[in-house]
Amino acid sequence: MNNKLYRVDNEGNLNFGGRKRLLTDKYKPDSVWNHTWVLGVIIVACAISDYATFSSLFASFLYDNALLRTICVTGMILLMEFSPAYLGFNLKRKKCGYNVDNIAIIVPLAAFILGAAINIILRLATHSLVFPDLTNTTTSVIGSGTAESGTSQNSLVYAWFFGILPIATSLLAFGASYTISNPLKSELAKVSKENIEITNQIDQLEAVIAEYESDQNHLDRLLSEDQAKFDSSLSMIHKHRDEYCDYSRQKIAEHLGTAAGVSYAAERFIPNNSEENFN
Repeated sequence: MNNKLYRVDNEGNLNFGGRKRLLTDKYKPDSVWNHTWVLGVIIVACAISDYATFSSLFASFLYDNALLRTICVTGMILLMEFSPAYLGFNLKRKKCGYNVDNIAIIVPLAAFILGAAINIILRLATHSLVFPDLTNTTTSVIGSGTAESGTSQNSLVYAWFFGILPIATSLLAFGASYTISNPLKSELAKVSKENIEITNQIDQLEAVIAEYESDQNHLDRLLSEDQAKFDSSLSMIHKHRDEYCDYSRQKIAEHLGTAAGVSYAAERFIPNNSEENFN
Protein backbone atom coordinates (compact mmCIF):
# COMPACT_ATOMS: atom_id res chain seq x y z
CA MET A 1 0.00 0.00 0.00
CA ASN A 2 1.27 3.47 -0.90
CA ASN A 3 1.91 5.41 2.32
CA LYS A 4 1.59 8.71 0.46
CA LEU A 5 -2.05 7.99 -0.34
CA TYR A 6 -3.16 6.25 2.86
CA ARG A 7 -2.15 6.35 6.48
CA VAL A 8 -3.29 4.67 9.67
CA ASP A 9 -4.16 6.90 12.63
CA ASN A 10 -3.72 6.15 16.31
CA GLU A 11 -7.08 4.37 16.49
CA GLY A 12 -6.21 2.03 13.63
CA ASN A 13 -8.45 3.73 11.10
CA LEU A 14 -7.38 4.11 7.48
CA ASN A 15 -7.36 7.71 6.26
CA PHE A 16 -6.88 9.09 2.79
CA GLY A 17 -3.77 11.22 3.22
CA GLY A 18 -3.95 12.70 -0.26
CA ARG A 19 -6.64 15.16 0.83
CA LYS A 20 -4.28 17.20 2.99
CA ARG A 21 -1.56 17.00 0.34
CA LEU A 22 -3.97 18.36 -2.27
CA LEU A 23 -5.04 21.08 0.18
CA THR A 24 -1.41 22.10 0.68
CA ASP A 25 -0.85 22.25 -3.06
CA LYS A 26 -4.04 24.24 -3.53
CA TYR A 27 -3.06 26.99 -1.10
CA LYS A 28 0.65 26.96 -1.90
CA PRO A 29 1.93 30.52 -2.50
CA ASP A 30 2.42 31.22 -6.20
CA SER A 31 5.03 33.95 -5.68
CA VAL A 32 7.67 34.97 -3.16
CA TRP A 33 5.59 37.90 -1.91
CA ASN A 34 2.79 35.57 -0.85
CA HIS A 35 4.95 33.83 1.76
CA THR A 36 4.31 35.02 5.31
CA TRP A 37 7.97 34.69 6.25
CA VAL A 38 8.82 37.47 3.77
CA LEU A 39 6.76 39.87 5.87
CA GLY A 40 8.64 38.77 8.97
CA VAL A 41 12.01 39.30 7.26
CA ILE A 42 11.02 42.81 6.13
CA ILE A 43 9.82 43.82 9.59
CA VAL A 44 12.94 42.42 11.27
CA ALA A 45 15.20 44.21 8.76
CA CYS A 46 13.37 47.50 9.37
CA ALA A 47 13.60 46.96 13.14
CA ILE A 48 17.36 46.38 12.88
CA SER A 49 17.75 49.57 10.84
CA ASP A 50 15.76 51.54 13.39
CA TYR A 51 17.74 50.03 16.24
CA ALA A 52 20.96 51.33 14.72
CA THR A 53 19.59 54.85 14.16
CA PHE A 54 17.84 55.18 17.53
CA SER A 55 20.73 53.63 19.43
CA SER A 56 23.08 56.38 18.19
CA LEU A 57 20.43 59.01 18.92
CA PHE A 58 19.80 58.09 22.56
CA ALA A 59 23.46 57.28 23.19
CA SER A 60 24.28 60.98 22.57
CA PHE A 61 22.47 62.19 25.72
CA LEU A 62 21.76 58.97 27.66
CA TYR A 63 25.29 57.58 27.55
CA ASP A 64 25.41 57.23 31.36
CA ASN A 65 22.15 55.24 31.73
CA ALA A 66 22.20 52.00 29.75
CA LEU A 67 18.85 50.72 31.07
CA LEU A 68 16.94 53.88 30.17
CA ARG A 69 18.63 53.96 26.77
CA THR A 70 17.54 50.38 26.07
CA ILE A 71 13.97 51.13 27.13
CA CYS A 72 13.80 54.22 24.89
CA VAL A 73 15.22 52.39 21.87
CA THR A 74 12.82 49.48 22.33
CA GLY A 75 9.86 51.84 22.72
CA MET A 76 10.73 53.73 19.55
CA ILE A 77 11.05 50.48 17.58
CA LEU A 78 7.60 49.41 18.79
CA LEU A 79 6.13 52.78 17.83
CA MET A 80 7.85 53.09 14.47
CA GLU A 81 7.81 49.49 13.19
CA PHE A 82 5.33 47.20 14.86
CA SER A 83 2.55 49.79 15.08
CA PRO A 84 2.53 50.43 11.28
CA ALA A 85 2.73 46.67 10.58
CA TYR A 86 -0.22 46.03 12.91
CA LEU A 87 -2.11 48.94 11.34
CA GLY A 88 -1.59 47.53 7.84
CA PHE A 89 -2.80 44.09 8.95
CA ASN A 90 -5.97 45.54 10.50
CA LEU A 91 -6.72 47.67 7.44
CA LYS A 92 -6.32 44.63 5.20
CA ARG A 93 -8.71 42.65 7.41
CA LYS A 94 -11.23 45.50 7.26
CA LYS A 95 -10.95 45.62 3.48
CA CYS A 96 -11.60 41.87 3.30
CA GLY A 97 -14.85 42.33 5.19
CA TYR A 98 -13.81 41.34 8.71
CA ASN A 99 -15.24 43.17 11.70
CA VAL A 100 -12.37 45.32 12.97
CA ASP A 101 -12.85 47.71 15.87
CA ASN A 102 -11.96 51.34 15.24
CA ILE A 103 -9.67 51.32 18.26
CA ALA A 104 -7.52 48.68 16.53
CA ILE A 105 -6.89 51.26 13.80
CA ILE A 106 -6.77 54.47 15.81
CA VAL A 107 -4.32 53.25 18.48
CA PRO A 108 -1.53 52.03 16.14
CA LEU A 109 -2.00 55.10 13.91
CA ALA A 110 -1.69 57.44 16.90
CA ALA A 111 1.34 55.48 18.13
CA PHE A 112 3.06 55.86 14.76
CA ILE A 113 2.35 59.61 14.61
CA LEU A 114 3.64 60.01 18.17
CA GLY A 115 6.80 58.05 17.40
CA ALA A 116 7.44 60.04 14.20
CA ALA A 117 7.00 63.35 16.04
CA ILE A 118 9.35 62.30 18.86
CA ASN A 119 11.88 61.09 16.32
CA ILE A 120 11.92 64.35 14.35
CA ILE A 121 12.01 66.54 17.46
CA LEU A 122 14.88 64.63 19.06
CA ARG A 123 16.84 64.57 15.81
CA LEU A 124 16.62 68.32 15.38
CA ALA A 125 17.30 69.01 19.05
CA THR A 126 20.37 66.80 19.28
CA HIS A 127 21.85 67.15 15.79
CA SER A 128 24.90 68.92 17.15
CA LEU A 129 25.49 66.06 19.60
CA VAL A 130 24.94 63.23 17.16
CA PHE A 131 26.97 64.96 14.41
CA PRO A 132 29.64 66.99 16.24
CA ASP A 133 31.83 69.73 14.82
CA LEU A 134 34.47 68.23 12.52
CA THR A 135 36.30 71.43 11.51
CA ASN A 136 40.02 71.83 11.71
CA THR A 137 40.97 73.70 14.89
CA THR A 138 44.11 75.19 13.24
CA THR A 139 42.16 77.27 10.71
CA SER A 140 41.96 81.04 10.94
CA VAL A 141 39.18 82.91 12.66
CA ILE A 142 37.40 83.73 9.41
CA GLY A 143 37.97 80.24 8.02
CA SER A 144 36.91 78.65 11.29
CA GLY A 145 33.68 80.60 11.37
CA THR A 146 32.88 79.59 7.80
CA ALA A 147 33.72 75.95 8.46
CA GLU A 148 31.67 75.84 11.64
CA SER A 149 28.69 77.30 9.81
CA GLY A 150 29.02 74.70 7.05
CA THR A 151 29.37 71.84 9.54
CA SER A 152 26.29 73.00 11.43
CA GLN A 153 24.31 72.92 8.20
CA ASN A 154 25.69 69.48 7.37
CA SER A 155 24.73 68.14 10.80
CA LEU A 156 21.23 69.52 10.33
CA VAL A 157 20.97 67.77 6.95
CA TYR A 158 22.15 64.51 8.51
CA ALA A 159 19.61 64.97 11.32
CA TRP A 160 16.80 65.35 8.79
CA PHE A 161 18.05 62.34 6.83
CA PHE A 162 18.23 60.02 9.83
CA GLY A 163 14.97 61.45 11.12
CA ILE A 164 13.16 60.57 7.90
CA LEU A 165 14.84 57.15 7.58
CA PRO A 166 12.78 55.51 10.39
CA ILE A 167 9.62 56.97 8.86
CA ALA A 168 10.56 55.41 5.52
CA THR A 169 11.12 52.02 7.15
CA SER A 170 7.77 52.40 8.96
CA LEU A 171 6.01 53.02 5.66
CA LEU A 172 7.80 49.99 4.22
CA ALA A 173 6.60 47.80 7.11
CA PHE A 174 3.07 49.15 6.69
CA GLY A 175 3.04 48.50 2.93
CA ALA A 176 4.48 45.01 3.32
CA SER A 177 1.96 44.10 6.01
CA TYR A 178 -0.95 45.44 3.96
CA THR A 179 0.21 43.78 0.73
CA ILE A 180 1.49 40.39 1.89
CA SER A 181 -1.09 39.55 4.57
CA ASN A 182 -4.07 37.64 3.21
CA PRO A 183 -6.50 36.84 6.04
CA LEU A 184 -9.17 35.46 3.69
CA LYS A 185 -6.81 32.89 2.22
CA SER A 186 -5.55 31.87 5.65
CA GLU A 187 -9.11 31.53 6.97
CA LEU A 188 -10.18 29.52 3.92
CA ALA A 189 -7.21 27.17 4.30
CA LYS A 190 -8.04 26.66 7.98
CA VAL A 191 -11.70 25.92 7.23
CA SER A 192 -10.73 23.53 4.44
CA LYS A 193 -8.42 21.65 6.79
CA GLU A 194 -11.17 21.33 9.39
CA ASN A 195 -13.54 20.15 6.66
CA ILE A 196 -11.09 17.39 5.73
CA GLU A 197 -10.84 16.22 9.33
CA ILE A 198 -14.64 16.20 9.71
CA THR A 199 -14.98 14.33 6.42
CA ASN A 200 -12.53 11.67 7.64
CA GLN A 201 -14.56 11.22 10.82
CA ILE A 202 -17.78 10.93 8.82
CA ASP A 203 -16.18 8.30 6.59
CA GLN A 204 -15.14 6.29 9.65
CA LEU A 205 -18.66 6.45 11.14
CA GLU A 206 -20.23 5.45 7.84
CA ALA A 207 -17.85 2.49 7.60
CA VAL A 208 -18.85 1.34 11.10
CA ILE A 209 -22.56 1.72 10.27
CA ALA A 210 -22.14 -0.14 6.99
CA GLU A 211 -20.34 -2.98 8.74
CA TYR A 212 -23.09 -3.20 11.33
CA GLU A 213 -25.88 -3.15 8.75
CA SER A 214 -24.16 -5.75 6.57
CA ASP A 215 -24.52 -8.35 9.36
CA GLN A 216 -28.23 -9.08 9.56
CA ASN A 217 -27.90 -11.48 12.52
CA HIS A 218 -25.51 -9.34 14.52
CA LEU A 219 -27.48 -9.61 17.78
CA ASP A 220 -28.07 -13.34 17.43
CA ARG A 221 -24.42 -13.92 16.72
CA LEU A 222 -23.40 -11.97 19.82
CA LEU A 223 -25.90 -13.90 21.97
CA SER A 224 -24.68 -17.24 20.62
CA GLU A 225 -21.10 -16.29 21.30
CA ASP A 226 -22.02 -15.29 24.86
CA GLN A 227 -23.88 -18.57 25.36
CA ALA A 228 -20.90 -20.56 24.08
CA LYS A 229 -18.59 -18.74 26.48
CA PHE A 230 -21.03 -19.37 29.33
CA ASP A 231 -21.23 -23.11 28.56
CA SER A 232 -17.45 -23.37 28.33
CA SER A 233 -17.03 -21.63 31.71
CA LEU A 234 -19.70 -23.85 33.29
CA SER A 235 -17.96 -27.01 32.03
CA MET A 236 -14.69 -25.81 33.50
CA ILE A 237 -16.37 -25.16 36.86
CA HIS A 238 -17.84 -28.69 36.87
CA LYS A 239 -14.45 -30.13 36.05
CA HIS A 240 -12.82 -28.33 38.97
CA ARG A 241 -15.70 -29.40 41.21
CA ASP A 242 -15.13 -33.09 40.40
CA GLU A 243 -11.41 -32.74 41.00
CA TYR A 244 -11.96 -31.15 44.42
CA CYS A 245 -14.48 -33.87 45.41
CA ASP A 246 -12.12 -36.68 44.43
CA TYR A 247 -9.29 -35.01 46.31
CA SER A 248 -11.48 -34.63 49.41
CA ARG A 249 -12.52 -38.34 49.33
CA GLN A 250 -8.91 -39.39 49.02
CA LYS A 251 -7.90 -37.34 52.06
CA ILE A 252 -10.81 -38.72 54.15
CA ALA A 253 -9.93 -42.29 53.16
CA GLU A 254 -6.33 -41.74 54.20
CA HIS A 255 -7.49 -40.33 57.52
CA LEU A 256 -10.04 -43.10 58.39
CA GLY A 257 -8.02 -45.93 56.94
CA THR A 258 -11.04 -48.19 56.21
CA ALA A 259 -13.15 -48.53 53.13
CA ALA A 260 -16.36 -48.55 55.23
CA GLY A 261 -15.36 -45.31 56.90
CA VAL A 262 -14.66 -43.79 53.55
CA SER A 263 -18.05 -44.89 52.25
CA TYR A 264 -19.84 -43.57 55.37
CA ALA A 265 -17.99 -40.23 55.28
CA ALA A 266 -18.59 -39.83 51.57
CA GLU A 267 -22.33 -40.43 51.96
CA ARG A 268 -22.68 -38.25 55.06
CA PHE A 269 -20.41 -35.26 54.41
CA ILE A 270 -19.83 -35.13 50.62
CA PRO A 271 -22.77 -35.15 48.22
CA ASN A 272 -22.67 -37.04 44.99
CA ASN A 273 -21.26 -35.31 41.90
CA SER A 274 -24.63 -34.75 40.38
CA GLU A 275 -25.80 -31.75 38.44
CA GLU A 276 -28.68 -30.96 40.78
CA ASN A 277 -26.30 -30.60 43.77
CA PHE A 278 -23.96 -28.13 42.12
CA ASN A 279 -26.13 -26.20 39.72
